[in-house]
Order: sequence, then C-alpha cells, then structure tokens
Amino acid sequence: MASNTLRRIIGLILQYAGLLAFMAFTTFPFFWALSVALSADPSYIWLFPDAFVPHDFSFMWFKRVFAEMPFMVYLKNSTIMSFWTIIGVVAVSVMAGYPLARLKFPGRGLIFAGIIATLMLPSETNIIPNFITLKNFGMWAAALQEHLHLPSDWNMREWVGLNSYFGAIIPNFAGAFGIFLMKQAFEQIPQDLVDAARVDGATELQIMWRVMVPVSIPSIAALTIFTLVNAWNDYLWPSIVMNSKEKLPLAVGVFNDLTGPFATSTSLVMAAIVMTVIPVLIFFAFTQRYFIGGLDGAVK
Repeated sequence: MASNTLRRIIGLILQYAGLLAFMAFTTFPFFWALSVALSADPSYIWLFPDAFVPHDFSFMWFKRVFAEMPFMVYLKNSTIMSFWTIIGVVAVSVMAGYPLARLKFPGRGLIFAGIIATLMLPSETNIIPNFITLKNFGMWAAALQEHLHLPSDWNMREWVGLNSYFGAIIPNFAGAFGIFLMKQAFEQIPQDLVDAARVDGATELQIMWRVMVPVSIPSIAALTIFTLVNAWNDYLWPSIVMNSKEKLPLAVGVFNDLTGPFATSTSLVMAAIVMTVIPVLIFFAFTQRYFIGGLDGAVK
C-alpha cells in the first residue's frame, strides 16, 4: 500500500514538473517581451534573469508605438478581417460538416478523405493559384462594373480583387480542420433528435440550423478561437495581396514598420508585439471553457 502511494505521489510530481516546464517554455517569450516593453532602461534586455524583471517601470515604449506607427489602423484592419474570416469559416464548416456527418450519398467517404488530405499540403502551395484567381476576380468585377454602367467611384476591382479585404480573407474560408471539427461534433449528437425533427416535417436546412448548430455551440466556439488566432496572426498571404498601408493587418503592418524606422529599438519591437498579442489573450480568457468543451466533443 505504501509503495503504491509513493509511486502515485512520484507520478503526480513528474506530471506537474512536466507541465510547469512546458508552461515555462511556451510562455517565457511573452513574459520576456512584456518585461522589456515595461522597462525604460533597455540595457538589461539580454541579461538573464534581469531581462524578466522590468527596470525603471514605464509605459513610454507603448506610447511611442501609438505615436510613431498607425497601430489603431492596423488593429481595425485585423479586427475586420478576423471577424469576417470567422463568419466565413464557421458557415462553410457547418454547411460542409453536416452532410458529411448525417447525410448518406455516394462518394461521401472519398470526399471527406480528399478534404482531410489537404491538411498534408503546405499552405504555400495555394499562393499562386489563389493569386491568379483573385486577380481574375478583380478583372471580372471591373468588366461587370463597366457592363452595368455603375459609377466609376465604386471601383469594384478594389472590393474583390487584389488589395482588398475580400481577397485577403476568402482563401481561408474553406479549411479542412474546421470541416473535420464540425463533422465530429455533428456525429456526437443523438440520432433521436434528428429523427424527431424529421417527423415534425423539418427540412435538412432547418435541422442543421435549428437542431444541430445550437447543440454544437462548444465546438463552434472552439473553431472560432482557432480561426481567430490563425486570422489574427496571418502574415504571408495578406503581405502578398495587400499593398496599401491603410489596409494592412497588424501582423503585416507591425512587421513592416519594425523592420523600418523601429529596427534599431528592440524595446519598441517588444511593446508592439505585446500589444498585438493581448487582444487574442483577452478573447481566449473569456471563451476558454467553450474551447475546452468543443475539443472534448471532437475527440470523443
């Protein structure tokens, strides 16, 4: 009995030690950046452990970020792009996940396998096809505007072509991970609920939106958080299609500014990084229970 208790205690100690080590490894970059950003004296930035303790506590670097770069413009752009990306990803994932989970049709397994197979491809393989498609969207929009004799100040090419919010977010709408997550969530719902709705005369769309979606809110919340983080941190694709400074998201705008006028000030870099990360951390803090619940449902 004593030996079993000792083994259990040792096992718990090792588990907590591993978790603490993992936590330290994953969070130390943020705490380092936060400490440097709050230090008026930057001379300790490369000294350990002094770099993790603010010296001459001050918000001067944060104030300089607001004063020397259009941070609020970048923040607005990231918010707009992330919001519409979430809407698009959730809508596509729900509408694709429901038939794959509940409807029986020829080729269902092959279609799902093809969707999952895209997870094995690096995202960079989509850059050239998406860029060409988006460029053609802009040309078609301009031709449609001319054909319909719409006012020239509408400039529909800028709405759906290159250098547009639409162009920066539309390739993210159809994602294999979101479809997989919603398919797993819909499969966990008892068949009795679906059968009862069908007996009451509900159509498949009504079943999906009025029965399946409300029950799957935790999984949708988890998908929302994943999508927000990916959209908020997306750098490569927006940096390719966006060329107007007033439309750049945080990830692109901050990087461009930091490699320019801010390149000689590491403290400004750290302050901008902290301000970029904080909105996502706040969002996650208020939605983490839905996130964990959604992942549990998908795993089961």
